[in-house]
Amino acid sequence: MDILDYYDLKEWWNTALMPAQRAQIARDYQPMGYPSGTPFLYSPIGKSYGETGKCCLLDVLACVAKDAAKDIIWNKTEQAVKEALSQTKRNYIDIHLALAGLIKYHYRLRNDQAHYEKAKEFCLLQISISSKLVKKFRYPEKPKELKRLHKLTGMTHPYYDEPQILPSHTGYKQLAIILEKEGDLKGALELAKNALQQGWTDDYE
Repeated sequence: MDILDYYDLKEWWNTALMPAQRAQIARDYQPMGYPSGTPFLYSPIGKSYGETGKCCLLDVLACVAKDAAKDIIWNKTEQAVKEALSQTKRNYIDIHLALAGLIKYHYRLRNDQAHYEKAKEFCLLQISISSKLVKKFRYPEKPKELKRLHKLTGMTHPYYDEPQILPSHTGYKQLAIILEKEGDLKGALELAKNALQQGWTDDYE
């Protein structure tokens, strides 16, 4: 079982993309530290694999893809995000990171009104789940093996055992820029205040 099988993407992968597109993406997607040879996408993984969420995987593949394949994968990413949000158990970090990619993708194409509206839609969607991400980013979940070792040794890790600074929030920042450009300065300021109150590290000066 490879990662495409794991996330039930194999049929879509083989039907939505042309052979040359699949070959280019598989060749160019090489996670850091993974040995060269068999493309990572086709390499066997364990049943307990969970390092990269489905939405994030699609987000990365869209960034790696070229030309028309990008649009195909971004559309699949959007579908995956909506499916993830419909689930009872949600991986909010996976969804959050994929939404950041979708916002950037659509905003780059903002001269097309449909993409412009999509960018705003995904900004709002990312903002709507922002409160659920604060604790997850500030206190990252410690891997089970590391928990076991720390329990045995009494050691701690500054990344997992100390509060972390929140990263930038694409949705808040991009929507504030959009509202400012549309002339809604009050709305942009309100967004900036909300982001800073939650602790996201953005420069809204």
